[in-house]
Amino acid sequence: EPPQTANLIASWLLMAAYDRFNDDTFLARAATALDFYYRQFVVSHPMSIGGGGARDGLETRDVWTKFSAEYAIGALGLYRRTQETAWLARAEQSGRYLLQAARHGFAPKYNLTEHRWANSATGWDSWGRAIEACLLMAEATGEATWRDLAAHWGEHALAIQAEDGCFYLIDAEYYNTDLAADELRGLVFLFEVTGEPRYLTAARRFADWHLAHQRPDGAWAMTIDRDGNIVVPTAGPGDMPNIAVALLRLYHITAAQPYLDAAMRAFRYSLSTQVLPGSDEPYADDPAICWGFWSWDPRYDYTQSPDQATHHVRGMMFLLDYLCDPALASPSLGTTIEHKKK
Repeated sequence: EPPQTANLIASWLLMAAYDRFNDDTFLARAATALDFYYRQFVVSHPMSIGGGGARDGLETRDVWTKFSAEYAIGALGLYRRTQETAWLARAEQSGRYLLQAARHGFAPKYNLTEHRWANSATGWDSWGRAIEACLLMAEATGEATWRDLAAHWGEHALAIQAEDGCFYLIDAEYYNTDLAADELRGLVFLFEVTGEPRYLTAARRFADWHLAHQRPDGAWAMTIDRDGNIVVPTAGPGDMPNIAVALLRLYHITAAQPYLDAAMRAFRYSLSTQVLPGSDEPYADDPAICWGFWSWDPRYDYTQSPDQATHHVRGMMFLLDYLCDPALASPSLGTTIEHKKK
């Protein structure tokens, strides 16, 4: 298939690999990937109200808050590593789109043809990525306005959390595993930055909902409605380590063992979905398939997606770093980390 917007965050994996292996090739490829993405998908015309927004496909006229925030996060990652101001300028451009989306009811998308913002009850309300992008902008620029914007998105999140602790962020009706990890992380990050307990309370309620709905194999059903009905029992394997990384962050803050236990179950599930050499998986002898991850469980087709691989591999890296480096743990967690290492 041709490159898709779903492959945007593959640049995050390349940057993580650069950090870990100190190989400039990974950083160069991350830059190439994000530059391609910018030229193909990001609105850059100076007269466009949707400037800085990222389209959801080559032929469509919708720009999405989700993809725009992801692009800003990637561009800021490259700016931090290269100090090239062009990446900061591109991130700021997408940040300005996030500001306009917030002004228009935290709109999940903007239509370039109709010049119309969608309301937050229509589409993917991906406020978690917006929080992360704005906090990173505040860190990169030193400007408090970006932190304020992150908090504004956080207020939106607190206002829509359901009584059961979940966030139903597709059409305000459905939980989806693709809109869980960044939302959980976003709340935790806001607590860390502001010190306001309400963000941590909301994060723990959402995490506890995940604990209650985790399957024995460590995965979560992809889509669940507000009444608790499973809409799509299929799992998106890459979402599991992404959620696990968020639970790991929450465990680091709270030292609550159930969050670590749930994260470890999800990481074990992630490992079980990798195509190993010599296995009975289809095409396991194909070098282009081996060591990759199928996009669906149970398998719907034979696709492997870089965005899911990003979550799998970064999740493994982060877990290993966390469990094997006591310096990453708070004093209250030191004993637990040492135990896990043994």
